[in-house]
Amino acid sequence: MKKMFLTFAFLLLTAALTISNSTLLNGMTTIEIAHKLPILLMPADFTFFIRPIIFVFLAYWIVKFHSNDSISTKRFVLFIIACLANSAWFPFWHFGYFGWACLSTLVAALSLYALYRTYPAKQNSWGHRIPVALLFSWTLVSFVVNANYLIVWDEWNRLGLSSVLWTIINLTILAAIALHFSYHHRDWIISTIFIWVFFGILMNIQFEELFVTLSTLFLIVIMIIGIFMFSPSAPSKNSEETSF
Repeated sequence: MKKMFLTFAFLLLTAALTISNSTLLNGMTTIEIAHKLPILLMPADFTFFIRPIIFVFLAYWIVKFHSNDSISTKRFVLFIIACLANSAWFPFWHFGYFGWACLSTLVAALSLYALYRTYPAKQNSWGHRIPVALLFSWTLVSFVVNANYLIVWDEWNRLGLSSVLWTIINLTILAAIALHFSYHHRDWIISTIFIWVFFGILMNIQFEELFVTLSTLFLIVIMIIGIFMFSPSAPSKNSEETSF
């Protein structure tokens, strides 16, 4: 029964992603809607090509999950919630319910973070935590981009800050999160996804905003240094799950 629900949730998410790349939902693709508003945090179109790669590793994670005799109910439930929340994002986004879309990505990100924390703190494996880290990091970035899209859509003044300064603050927070996971969890995956997205942002703004460009380049370098400084070769904890 668990296997059936797990596979169904994954296929639902895969179908939602596939449909979003067509004009079946409200006559526009996901990327076309993203370009309707000027968002400095919006990465270039090629950045989204990483999503099918993430799904391939998720499929492998599900296969390994099925082959494990000691299937964790907590991991099963959290993954189902994350898939349903991420799947709900697509119709919300395509039909203009950007507040609900932002909320669904937040629910997905929190569920994936909880799922991520069920694995040993400093143990990375392609059949275990790495696929979860891939989806978690991408969903977290999606939440930040969605939140900024919603801010522009609702014409919020960003606490009186300029769009440039607001963008730099957002990027700095994301880089700090990446460094946190690099240091505390010896996780290079999250930093790698963030670096990929930051590079996409650079290509999208095409150096038109000098301060955003320089800040993004600086933060990319910091995250790369963090990957090498906090090597994943450190010994992992023996416990099966980490505490929240």
